[in-house]
Amino acid sequence: MKRIPAIFPILLAVTLLGLLSCKETKAFDDHANWKERNTEFISGIAVGFSDKDPETAVKGDSFRLLSFKLDPEKEWGTGSYVYCQVLEKGTDSISPQYTDSIRINYRVRLMPTDNYPDGQVIDQSFKTANLDPSVNIPSSFRVSGLIDGVTTAAMHMHCGDFWILYIPYGLAYGNDGKGDIPGYSALVFEINLTEIAPNGQNLSPR
Repeated sequence: MKRIPAIFPILLAVTLLGLLSCKETKAFDDHANWKERNTEFISGIAVGFSDKDPETAVKGDSFRLLSFKLDPEKEWGTGSYVYCQVLEKGTDSISPQYTDSIRINYRVRLMPTDNYPDGQVIDQSFKTANLDPSVNIPSSFRVSGLIDGVTTAAMHMHCGDFWILYIPYGLAYGNDGKGDIPGYSALVFEINLTEIAPNGQNLSPR
């Protein structure tokens, strides 16, 4: 009776492990068909969002805002709008301008996937699971230095506002992505505006 070489069981085990690993990776590939899935995600979100005036919006309202770079007199598709939900309504009446500086609490996620049902957190200033202005330390930005989708929304916000933004990839980091954000990524952006400094003035010291 021939003896099976000792190396044979090892090679068989390695082969089976490789096949299983490939299968598992394929089954849980969060970024498979990423462009199509992100487009569908935004199309699904867009249903029910109206062109309501954000100045009259109250807590719980949902509306869409056309990118500030586009002509509102023309017709545009779903990928040209930011979809906004008001979680908290501020009491201030002033909105930041394109050239102003602002402070915001924020959290950025990708769309929900198998491995991240709530969406993978890409960046945030939050120190707590939910917004807590007494604990969170807001970050400062120039409005003009933000991605188009956030700039569009920020210019309609007031201090104290807390919104969720659903941003198509064309108003975020586009086809190429950036850092941990793959190309064609729609973003879910939680934003709480805390301070505005008009162009030429400084934000309050920290």
